[in-house]
Amino acid sequence: MPDWSAMFTPELSLFEVIARGTIMYLFLFAVMRFLLKREGGQVNIADILVVVAVVDGAQPAFSGDAQSITESAVFVLTILFWSWLLNWASFRFERLKFLTAAPPLTLFENGKLNRQNMRKALMSQEELMQQVREEGGLDDLKQIDRITMEGDGEVTVIKKEDA
Repeated sequence: MPDWSAMFTPELSLFEVIARGTIMYLFLFAVMRFLLKREGGQVNIADILVVVAVVDGAQPAFSGDAQSITESAVFVLTILFWSWLLNWASFRFERLKFLTAAPPLTLFENGKLNRQNMRKALMSQEELMQQVREEGGLDDLKQIDRITMEGDGEVTVIKKEDA
């Protein structure tokens, strides 16, 4: 017979659960947002973080490792709250858009490589040319007007005839 009282009585204070969820979410969000730009590809890094954090936070309640389902539920709700709040704030206030959307980086324009932006993107000229071949089917920068790394890490190649 399950101990219903123990299943819903938190061992930690709910404030501590919220604080832990908040600190870890913001830490992981910052690390993934500012350090892993290219690894996200088509998938939004914040969405991946939410899914991983929610699954990790909910897992103890599912497996019975948690003493209290309430702790896991509060943790999951905390993660979802911060995800929503950051998305809302970046939508509502233009100055906060950098939190959820990285600005595009121009890597090549007017016949010149932008080495500073390539360093920011941690992309060598060889990697850039690989992206050009994959994206545009081109192998010569003379055929290209502009190359941009978008906020999601994808590389956009604009051919001279398209410009």
